[in-house]
Amino acid sequence: MFAETEGFLTAIQDQVILTRNYKKYVLKQPDIGELCSRCGKESETIQHIIAACEQLAPTEYVKRHDRLAKVIHQKLAEAAELIDGKSPYYNYTPANVLENEMSNCTGIATYDVWQ
Repeated sequence: MFAETEGFLTAIQDQVILTRNYKKYVLKQPDIGELCSRCGKESETIQHIIAACEQLAPTEYVKRHDRLAKVIHQKLAEAAELIDGKSPYYNYTPANVLENEMSNCTGIATYDVWQ
């Protein structure tokens, strides 16, 4: 992990990212409103930005979920020997159905990936 990435993750965990809530209550900037700059309905905190903003939910949360699901799909397919070669996770495009010689005639893989 890059040092910058580790530092950013630590700042998020420590909740010292410059959100509106942080500016108003920690930095004591009275002219700052605490409501989210995207939805304007709840206090702009790390928790709200990461998991609760209704403006981000239909797009950004789905994108984040899909990117993570691709990584998991690739790792499971590699473990089950359903794909050959390793491509970087950001270039990987999962196939709808993966089969190999251990698959049965219905197309459902019978290989236990957790062996």
